[in-house]
Amino acid sequence: MDLRSLRYFCAAAELGSLTAAAEHCHVAQPSISNAVAQLEFEFTLRLFSRSKKGVVLTPEGQHFYQAATQLLSNAEHMAQRFKRPTLASLSLGISQQLASRDSGYLLQLVANNLQDYRLQVRVNPTSPPDLWITSARQAPKGYGFITLLEQEYQLLLPRGWPVSQPLDLNEALDYSWIDRLDCELRAAFISHVPGLAERCTLQVDTEDLALSLVQHRQGATVMAVSDDIDELIPAIQHFPLSGLIPEDLRLRQLGLAYSPGLEQTISHAFN
Repeated sequence: MDLRSLRYFCAAAELGSLTAAAEHCHVAQPSISNAVAQLEFEFTLRLFSRSKKGVVLTPEGQHFYQAATQLLSNAEHMAQRFKRPTLASLSLGISQQLASRDSGYLLQLVANNLQDYRLQVRVNPTSPPDLWITSARQAPKGYGFITLLEQEYQLLLPRGWPVSQPLDLNEALDYSWIDRLDCELRAAFISHVPGLAERCTLQVDTEDLALSLVQHRQGATVMAVSDDIDELIPAIQHFPLSGLIPEDLRLRQLGLAYSPGLEQTISHAFN
């Protein structure tokens, strides 16, 4: 006995016809006939009286029908109570260039706020995703954007390397320079500090690699960082660039870019 056979039997009992039951259950008539025959064999019962007009429950079939409907009702109740709903999916892209500590933090925020969805996360996806963890400046055209983390661009040096105060960006020329090809403001920094590109000894394309090189005393760089950088990477010293670069370039907003049509979903999830 299985629930499907019981459903087929109950449909035949309620409709008074094996043919009508097959149409109702969207199966072929032999499926209904076989289910009824299996139940009759398993329980040694005669469930229906058959005639040219259709089928009618026998007295023992009526008792069996009452028990079957109760069992199906209990099964439906259990499914509603215990079965986890199927989650709708959203594709989410993460830029490979972002530092893993930032993308991990932001992914946690997004996942906590979108618990009704299954997130299909890909690094640098080949097709446009529903969502992007990225910066406001690099959000794809046509996407909406909400800020989840604000960072400040600062000069990063290995701890112990001397630098005067107030800071002069030209002092960066005294050290090996780590050129970050992934930096969204790379061109602005190079134009603001003549000779910076020529002092480059290393070129990298991810924030994680740049941070590791500074930590291992291979050079200096500029990067947007959060307030907790001292706790995360104590081997690095950092200096704000206030007054040294245009104010509109000093800050970076990281967050979630979302494709058209998801405005209500994102607004509801993050408000």
